[in-house]
Amino acid sequence: MIILVTAVLSLTAFFVTATITDSKIGKVLSFVIPLAIIAVSVAIYMAELRAIKQNDAIKMSVESGEYFSSQSWRQAYLNFKTQYEFAKIDPRGMRADMLRNYRNPPTYLYFLFFFTITVVFVCILMPHPIEKMTQFRFMMLCCGILCSGDGLRRLAGIPARRWMKRIKAEYRDVEASYNNGRLIRSWSSGLNIGTDYIVIFNPSRVVSFRTADIVEAGRKVVREKQYNDGIYLQTEQKYKVFFIVKGSTGDQKNYEVELNVFECELVCDEVRELLDRRSELPVSYEEAIREDITTQV
Repeated sequence: MIILVTAVLSLTAFFVTATITDSKIGKVLSFVIPLAIIAVSVAIYMAELRAIKQNDAIKMSVESGEYFSSQSWRQAYLNFKTQYEFAKIDPRGMRADMLRNYRNPPTYLYFLFFFTITVVFVCILMPHPIEKMTQFRFMMLCCGILCSGDGLRRLAGIPARRWMKRIKAEYRDVEASYNNGRLIRSWSSGLNIGTDYIVIFNPSRVVSFRTADIVEAGRKVVREKQYNDGIYLQTEQKYKVFFIVKGSTGDQKNYEVELNVFECELVCDEVRELLDRRSELPVSYEEAIREDITTQV
């Protein structure tokens, strides 16, 4: 497909530039443009091949257990662990701390940015809304209103408030565990490893479960290949901690939280002590593809 597209584009560029002008510059461009297209296509293709080979190497390393067991990696993790400090829990308790997780600088900036867009386009359209309404202005106004509302929802801590209503029956037990737990926070995402409960939160959701209900836990290495309109861009590597938990009806639920590589190892050490396991928690490998479609206004 890449060769076919490159050939078509190159021939099109050659014939167009060769026929529209007889000047020397036109003749030079008729050779330079196809060569440039070929060079870019080959570079993209080679970058994707290198990413595929690297993915295969990392997958083998993860599955064999060598990825997190090298001496240099273990030494770097030990250095991180000795210097790492868990986030401080709000002295007012779990409720105040959970709401504080959603009131951080990125969320304030997110809300203010889209609220400003809303105000600007409202002011533009206010004198004559019908005559001045274009597709672009309509889309920007709708985007500003929707994202401003989402920003208000986050600042109000709606996900945390809904979660606290769901756990009303066991609220006191979860709160006692949370206040005595170890908190790892990354802006508005993270988890609290308590004595009896683990709480995971992100910008859209909060979940909690008893440590006694954990069936399995471990780390996951995710290699995500990103494409834009079918063209390879880059490969991003992410690290997650996963929990397989036994539900109230006997089914199993899977929860994940994304952290950096050393934080994932730290969480696994803490969970392993809670589960009283001497062996290392399992590590899995996963590949994902994200298609980013360019929006044209």
